[in-house]
Amino acid sequence: MKRIRDKLPQLIREPKAPPELRKEFEREVAYFNSRRLKPITWLLLSSLLVYLVADYLTVKRSVLPRAQDMWPGILAMRCVAIAACGVFLRLFGPLRSEEDVTARHHWVWKVYILFFLIYTAIMVSFMFPVKESIGPVYIFLLGPSAFIAMTTRQVTVMLAIGLATLAGALHAFVPEAATAKYHLINAMIIAWVSFVVAHVTYAMTYRAFMNRKVIERKNRELEEAREAAEAASQAKSDFLASISHEIRTPMNAILGMTEVALHTPLSGEQRDYVETAREAALHLLDVINDILDFSRIEARKLRLVSEHFDLPGVVHSSLKTVRLQAEQKNLELDMEIMQGVPRFLKGDPGRLRQVLINLLNNAVKFTDAGTIRVTVGPWERTPADPERPIGLRFSVSDTGPGVDREKVTSIFEPFTQSDGSTSRTYGGSGLGLAICKDLVELMGGEIRVVSRPGKGSEFIFTARFADGNPSRAVEPDLLEAAGPESLPVTSSRVLLVDDNPINAKVQKLHLDRMGMETTVAASGTEALMLLAEKDFDIVLMDLEMPGMDGHETTRRIRGGQGAGKPVRQPDIPILAVTAHALAEVRQRCEQGGMDGFVSKPVGFGPLASAMRRILGGEWREATGPPRPRQEAVPVLDLVAASTELGVSQAEIRHLIPNAMTEIVLKLTLAEQGLRKTILREVALQSHTLKSVAASIGAEASRRAALKLENAARREDLERSFERMATLRREVGRLELAVKAL
Repeated sequence: MKRIRDKLPQLIREPKAPPELRKEFEREVAYFNSRRLKPITWLLLSSLLVYLVADYLTVKRSVLPRAQDMWPGILAMRCVAIAACGVFLRLFGPLRSEEDVTARHHWVWKVYILFFLIYTAIMVSFMFPVKESIGPVYIFLLGPSAFIAMTTRQVTVMLAIGLATLAGALHAFVPEAATAKYHLINAMIIAWVSFVVAHVTYAMTYRAFMNRKVIERKNRELEEAREAAEAASQAKSDFLASISHEIRTPMNAILGMTEVALHTPLSGEQRDYVETAREAALHLLDVINDILDFSRIEARKLRLVSEHFDLPGVVHSSLKTVRLQAEQKNLELDMEIMQGVPRFLKGDPGRLRQVLINLLNNAVKFTDAGTIRVTVGPWERTPADPERPIGLRFSVSDTGPGVDREKVTSIFEPFTQSDGSTSRTYGGSGLGLAICKDLVELMGGEIRVVSRPGKGSEFIFTARFADGNPSRAVEPDLLEAAGPESLPVTSSRVLLVDDNPINAKVQKLHLDRMGMETTVAASGTEALMLLAEKDFDIVLMDLEMPGMDGHETTRRIRGGQGAGKPVRQPDIPILAVTAHALAEVRQRCEQGGMDGFVSKPVGFGPLASAMRRILGGEWREATGPPRPRQEAVPVLDLVAASTELGVSQAEIRHLIPNAMTEIVLKLTLAEQGLRKTILREVALQSHTLKSVAASIGAEASRRAALKLENAARREDLERSFERMATLRREVGRLELAVKAL
């Protein structure tokens, strides 16, 4: 009994909303109770009309005299109830959301329950002599508590008034009926059940309300945490962008001046010092680039570009990057592109090259003797992707020490290396493989490593690409910083805009080596003044300058505005040169009307390549002091082709017949296009001929085809006829060399 006395208050104690949520909870209760009672009112209204017809048939047309006397009272009470339904429907009004709840909704549902409870008790008792049942009272006593929420006090008041009304109505209308007391006892039992049900309903409503509030609070906290994380990420990105600019600006001077110094007469000891300094600076630049890439990947801001490219060219370029380090360690580099791999693809060649170079650098770094091999083959077990239907499998294997089994997975995590002493022995930031993993996933593939300690490692990754267009493929850079004797860049008048005198000096030295006529402006205002007075062929625009920055200067140039008078060439090509390396800066440059983008530190090769894309150019002998005599360009060099392609000379010989057929065909098509003066066709055919000639080591024919392509792309008809004759002569020499094999 004691336990029951202890538990009973807990069972009937109603939950209380916190003070700060009490009004909101009451508003929600009013909304849901009113919303639930509104359709009940329509049902009740239709039921009253049916009851009125039924009463007419059973009471009005009854032969009992007492029934005839009851009909006017029944009709009056039915009409009162029907009118009450209309009033309550109007009071409830539209209830589409809690915003529609007004002050009346807090009391109208309570009045509704009491009114119809009293009405039902009186009506049933009045008709008891005829019906001898109070079933509707049972339903009404139990019904509301099952679908609306009421506090303990509210349900107690409702039941007390309902039972009192029922007792009074039974006493007034059927005092002689002995069975009325049994109905009253049943009604009291129903009332107790209704009390329990109402308590449970209210508790469930309260629990649902509080659960929703908890979820809303958690969601709000998560949203605030997300916004804080995004703000922190943005702050980190801004910081990295700023620090990157501050580091790259002096790095530009260090790398630029060391590169220039290496092209001056130096003693062996001096050259060693300069090369050591340059290698250290390049290593530092690699670390900076890794941190920036990792930050962009972490912030989900790294995006792949989509352009047509030559797959063998990308792989050859990657091997060429590490060839010097491999030769210093007497390592053999090998490559194989398997059958079924298309040559031209569409994707991001820069990121593919980054992954390959990273894996090759690791292989060279950790391998002391043996071979490093790159293999490219089809990736057949790949899900369908209509946008990137071509799947390829890349493999970089070495004969190094291998990776411990327990480290196979962890090495792809950021700042992780295969051994704690690795960073001390070999260097590195521990971000390279993590970046490779993210880049490969962006390319629709995955990366893994197969390794046996002491036997070597094989890094395997897959990637997806679209079909490439040979005529639109990105041409590999033809420029080498160490070989400026012949540069395919048109000699031009350059306006160099940079407020940093050291950076300006470095870039001017590069431009002088290209044979450019350079004018330097130290500010955006000075650049506008010069553009209003003189004509130039291209502007090299620094972005970060005090006062008027590069973006504002470009905007004014494109708008024809100047410093006092308008600029002469609003559409002049503008090449952005900046220490910022973020994609957002590049995008802003494109949107601002700039024609290209070069990141500092600016090397000779990247700068010349960017200018060539804008200005065009042809292979020419550079002006200036005489250079050492160059060796004759070989007509057919199987050794060079074998080394470049990573295959045997026998395999090159096997390729020659088909290659010659293709070269002669492309030459014929180019000649036909030239006769019809369709220079676009000439450029396309000479471009393909150039690639085929390179595949068999026909360097003279390749260069002749390149010169013809450049002339055709510039729509220089006279020069195209001259260079077609040169190409025809070189192909003839190539045919004689092939026959002599």
